[in-house]
Amino acid sequence: MKYKDELDLMVYSRFDYSKFRIIGIISFFRVYIYLIILGSLLQCSDSQTTNSDDSNGPDIIYSEDFNNPGKPSGPPETYWYYVDDMLPVSSWNDIVPGDGYAHITIDANTENDTDPTFPFQLIALGLVGPGHRLEMRAKGAAISGVGGFIFTYWEDETFNEIDIEIVPDDASTPPDGHPTEPPDGWTDARFNSWSDSDLQNYQPEKSYKKPIVDADGNKISHIDDKFHIYTIEWQHFDGEDGRNGLVNFLIDSVVQQTITWPVPDSPSEVILGFRQMSWTGPLDWSGIHTMLIDWLHIEGINNDAIVQ
Repeated sequence: MKYKDELDLMVYSRFDYSKFRIIGIISFFRVYIYLIILGSLLQCSDSQTTNSDDSNGPDIIYSEDFNNPGKPSGPPETYWYYVDDMLPVSSWNDIVPGDGYAHITIDANTENDTDPTFPFQLIALGLVGPGHRLEMRAKGAAISGVGGFIFTYWEDETFNEIDIEIVPDDASTPPDGHPTEPPDGWTDARFNSWSDSDLQNYQPEKSYKKPIVDADGNKISHIDDKFHIYTIEWQHFDGEDGRNGLVNFLIDSVVQQTITWPVPDSPSEVILGFRQMSWTGPLDWSGIHTMLIDWLHIEGINNDAIVQ
C-alpha cells in the first residue's frame, strides 16, 4: 500500500477477519505531543477546539467542506493523507479539485491495483479521540465489489477500531443475492468495534451485520444517487454491567446499532473511502465509480446527553 503525504510514514493493512493494518509509523512521542496540544485552543481557518471538563479530554470542533483545492488543512498537529491502491492519482488536486467535494474514484480493473490482496482507495485525518461525533455526508458509497466506509483506526502492540462499512450485498451474510436497488432492494452494513484487540485473533471484538433501515425500520437502498450522512458517536467511560463506553452508529440520523463493549479509548485516525474485501462481492461493473464526500464534521459530545 502506498502512503501519500509529506510525512515520512509507511502504511500497512488489517481489516475485518483477514489481516488488515493501517499503521502510521508514528512514535509514541508524537502521540504524547498530540495529547498535549489538544489541551489548548487550536486555531486555523477551518477548525477550532474548546476546552472541556469531560474525562476524555478537550473537544475538537472541525469541519472540512473540501471547497479549497488540494490537501485539506486541519488543526495543528493533525495530518491528512491518501491511499490510491485501486486507481492511481497524481496529487491531492485529483481528489479535492475545489468543487466542494472529495472525489474517491475507483475502477473495476484489478490489474492496475498496487495491493493485490485487499486494496484501498481512501483519505484519512489523524488524530481524534473519544468524546466526539464523527460525521461524513457522501453519496455513491454503495457499489458492488467494495465496502464504502467511515472508520477509526490506531495500532501499536494492539489495535483499536470503530467501523461503519456498507456494501450493496454482503456476500457472507444471508440472504446472499438479495435485490440491491430501489424500490425493493436494500444495502447491507457492518457496525464493528475493537479495543486493545489482538493483532492475530482480533479479540475482543463486537460486530453486527444487518441491512440499513430508515426511521420506520424499513430496509433501504443507498444505490439511489442521493447524499447520506454516516455518523459515529464515540464515547469511552467506566460504566456498569461490563460497559466501557458507548458507540452509536447512525445513518441519516437513524440509530442503526449501539455498542457498549469493547469501546476503544486511544486517539485514532478517521478514514473515509473504499476497500475491496472478501465479503464485498464481485466487481461486476465497468468504467469508474466515484464516492463524493460533501463534508466531514467532527464535534465534541456530552456523555450525559446520549448515554443510554
